[in-house]
Amino acid sequence: MINVHSEEYILGKNIRNCRMKKKWTQKQLAIAVDVDRADISRYENGTKGAMNFKKLKNFAEALDVTIDDLLDKENLKRGASIQKKYDQLNPVHQNIINETIDAYLCKENKGTIIS
Repeated sequence: MINVHSEEYILGKNIRNCRMKKKWTQKQLAIAVDVDRADISRYENGTKGAMNFKKLKNFAEALDVTIDDLLDKENLKRGASIQKKYDQLNPVHQNIINETIDAYLCKENKGTIIS
């Protein structure tokens, strides 16, 4: 199971968002950073593992963003804080939070919850 609060997952999500903003395919990004297209998919899904600094720099340059933009450190801190509070709740209250989030997501996505 993928930890959606992990650095790898958040980095991957940010890479994908930046790539989409540039209207690039995974193949175009793969060429720009000199990796396989399949590796782009793994990075974007957070399943590739840790990325070294040189590769991170290459991604940032190719996507015309800063390394901090890709890492989204503020979001990591906020996510960790929310997770810590959630973990302190009993299971009944955790379930209420989950149902509330699902209801809002359903409303925002016009009836479809996207996992």
